Amino acid sequence: MPSLQSLLHDSFLRRRTLVIIAALVLTALVPIADSVFPAGWSYTLLASGALLLMVALLMLARPRTAGPGERVSPGEGVRTTGERVKADGAARPGAGLLLYLSPVILLNLVYPLVSPEMAAVTVGGVQLTLVVLASSITVPWLAQAACLPVYRAIGDLMAARDMAAITRRFCATWPAMFLGALPLVIVFVVPLWLATGWSLTALATYAALCALHLVFVQSLVLANVGDRRGLWAIAWVAYAVALFAVPTAWWLPPLLGALTQIIAMGRGLRSVGLVQRPAARDFSTDLVRGLLLGAVLWADKFVLFLVTDGNFQVVVVFLAMLPSVIAYNYYFVNLAPRVDLAVTNLHRAIAEEPLTVLAKRSRRLSVTVDRAILTTGAVGMVLTLVIALLFEGLQPVSVLLAVAVGVASWAFMILTLLSYELDYIGEKVLPQVLGGIHLTLCIGAFLLVGSTQTIAGAALIYGSLVAADLLLVGVAWTLYKRHWTQPEYTLFWRHATSW
Repeated sequence: MPSLQSLLHDSFLRRRTLVIIAALVLTALVPIADSVFPAGWSYTLLASGALLLMVALLMLARPRTAGPGERVSPGEGVRTTGERVKADGAARPGAGLLLYLSPVILLNLVYPLVSPEMAAVTVGGVQLTLVVLASSITVPWLAQAACLPVYRAIGDLMAARDMAAITRRFCATWPAMFLGALPLVIVFVVPLWLATGWSLTALATYAALCALHLVFVQSLVLANVGDRRGLWAIAWVAYAVALFAVPTAWWLPPLLGALTQIIAMGRGLRSVGLVQRPAARDFSTDLVRGLLLGAVLWADKFVLFLVTDGNFQVVVVFLAMLPSVIAYNYYFVNLAPRVDLAVTNLHRAIAEEPLTVLAKRSRRLSVTVDRAILTTGAVGMVLTLVIALLFEGLQPVSVLLAVAVGVASWAFMILTLLSYELDYIGEKVLPQVLGGIHLTLCIGAFLLVGSTQTIAGAALIYGSLVAADLLLVGVAWTLYKRHWTQPEYTLFWRHATSW
């Protein structure tokens, strides 16, 4: 089978696969450490976690996924599936990743400090912390859908990297795309109302907060497209400062963050208007596509909030998913540019080079993509093991839930990356089918498996999602290898022979 042969014949892939398997097995064994080791071993577990963290940081700082002779040059690398990357992050992997992770770092520092002040305020009979938490869980999923049409609108300009032209096009179409994406908020408001019974005032605040964040996340597209990591970080610094300074002014952080991006648009703002509208069919298709792609990473958190009315182990869940969030961003900042460059080289070989060179470029691309995905998986799984060890050493009562959520989030992340690669190579339907199956399984698990109010109950639900999504990952990997083993056929020859 090609999907397994590639792992056996490449030493780099074998090592990464062994790292994933070893870290996965060790993570699963961490919850039983109390029954195996004496009480004093908690310090050893903490030390082991710190050592593994150093190993993971080394992997993050030294991404080696490209084949021999493959180097990423500044200015190369474009993705149009809702993520934009460039080679600068690969040239300075630590700095680029650190800036890109600024929202993760800043918000995890600020939210614990301001939560008590938020909790003292109610909106329509609901604590402001719950409204903000609901929005925080919704926005990443909402953003996945709302930003996809934006990338389509500017997609034909991205290869030339003319930021002035891209900014003008973005500003000309942004108002219409924002208004067109607003109904997505209702998609989330209705189930929230049915599940929680919140008052109209609380629901209106939640909807307004989601809409303001919609402005914010769409405003970040230009910083992402231009690889302006500093501008990206400035937006999140402004967001965090507003949140810290006036925690109860729930509307201020997304507005202030968006303002930093709007100012940076400069003369492009002269093109703002409602005249240019995206094609209705393409726009609606992208919204649905974004919802299904985003469901894999974010649906479980939203459904968990619905079934618990926000009364779940928030800190445990968010810390446990953090390794997958870091690995996911690491892929798009440091590894995806190498894949994009390899694709560009393959297109050039198809147009200009003999078949022998084409075959070499094709194999190099296939290996580069495999290495990028497995490196991301290895980083994510090692970090998940680190979190499990830290929980076992510091808060053993929550380690079972942390392990279940961490491993499940890792499976969600890998399934998302495989879906992106299928989408990237032109298979638009398969990723949506995988996302729809995951969403169905997720809803079914939370509704049918058992109580989520206890740590054991929530761990059981996430354990069932681990089993289901590992099967989906296996299916997705097989489909991915079917198309990426001979990428020149999928990217070109299949379309040529269909003429």
